[in-house]
Amino acid sequence: MVEPMLRVENVSKRFGGLLAVNQASFVAWPGRITALIGPNGAGKTTLFSIITGFLPPSGGRIVYDGDDIAGLPPHRLARRGIARTFQIV
Repeated sequence: MVEPMLRVENVSKRFGGLLAVNQASFVAWPGRITALIGPNGAGKTTLFSIITGFLPPSGGRIVYDGDDIAGLPPHRLARRGIARTFQIV
């Protein structure tokens, strides 16, 4: 059986009293397109910032290729093939 390439499990992010991401979970399978949709302010960009190491999660796990990567810095994740681009440079 094929393992998921990326597993996001109950990831949360708090900024003081603001809960920006609340226990988000999804699986991305190799060879498939996975989309994350939601309205403005839903926490999509914050979740991508957590996955790519620009923000640490307040809780939850992120598993990439079998390894827990939650909280690793962006330069270490980039070496593994996880990176992001920004809309405004």
